[in-house]
Amino acid sequence: MSEQKPPYLIIRLSSMGDVALTMPVLDYLLTHHGPSCTDYITKKAFKPLIEHHPAVHHVYILDEDLSIGILRGIIRKNKYATILDLHKNLRSYMLTLGFRHVHRIKKEIIKRFLLSKFKIYNPPYPHVTQKYLKTLGVHEDVIPSSSLYIPSEEEIRPENRGHYTQWKSGSRNLILAPGASKPSKMLPLETWEKVLKDISGEWDHILIIGNGETETAWAAKISHENRSLMNMTHRLTLRELMLFISRGTLFAGNDSGPAHLAALCGIKTLVIFGQTVPEYGFAPLNSPDLIEPPIHLVCRPCSHLGFDQCPEKHHLCMRSIDAQTIINEIHYLLREKST
Repeated sequence: MSEQKPPYLIIRLSSMGDVALTMPVLDYLLTHHGPSCTDYITKKAFKPLIEHHPAVHHVYILDEDLSIGILRGIIRKNKYATILDLHKNLRSYMLTLGFRHVHRIKKEIIKRFLLSKFKIYNPPYPHVTQKYLKTLGVHEDVIPSSSLYIPSEEEIRPENRGHYTQWKSGSRNLILAPGASKPSKMLPLETWEKVLKDISGEWDHILIIGNGETETAWAAKISHENRSLMNMTHRLTLRELMLFISRGTLFAGNDSGPAHLAALCGIKTLVIFGQTVPEYGFAPLNSPDLIEPPIHLVCRPCSHLGFDQCPEKHHLCMRSIDAQTIINEIHYLLREKST
């Protein structure tokens, strides 16, 4: 007997946070159509985020081996009843051109442009997960909650097993993610240093994560000075990162991919929003704690993607957030966790 083909196909090629935010769509399909009801097309780097979800039948990777042309042949052969284009860019259009029953996300790019360029607020600003669900005809009044499906601990490579065992042994584990996709979305590293100086003695372990050159060099420096810090920057695969985060107590970091993973793992999550704002619709799920600049800035927000440097050269959106505010919020979340 031939294998039954799933009726749905989801296309979301990148990035880490955007792929993670498709979880409510997978949850909905699982609830209403059962296990293995959808295939998924994404980039190789983000396959670990969705490969263990029960709704997912097969993950196709857009790369050199599976080109757009080859994937179009697979889509034609599988005859999906519904294709959900949750990316809506040139490549997703090329993948689906000419196919029927393609439902594309409505991005509301003009509203986002007006907010970024002219600071014109035109609510409502639905969360991207609500926009994703609308492609299925589902209208959610509230932002849905969800969770990650964590890979097996066998995914921890030998060189990281000792660190992982040590990490698991702690009952108070803080995850610090000082990096971001663009420098303009990063809190100054000296602010994080002040935070660590104040709170280091309150935790069993403090894990520093990230893959950027800036935070990697910084983490190497401060972990050499403070042996209580576990520097795992540039050392973890995405599967390993998910496992480490799932064993954490509290996450603190910038508006970035790891913040989404922490929130979906169900741990206390503190996210710094500087140049970006929650109105863009990309805040992590499960009600994270957000810190925004304490002052009104006429230049904010400037972009949901970020820049290599602040367009206004002052970076006040991040520089105005002081270490004590973050320390106070971490203490509050830790007390909340204990009660």
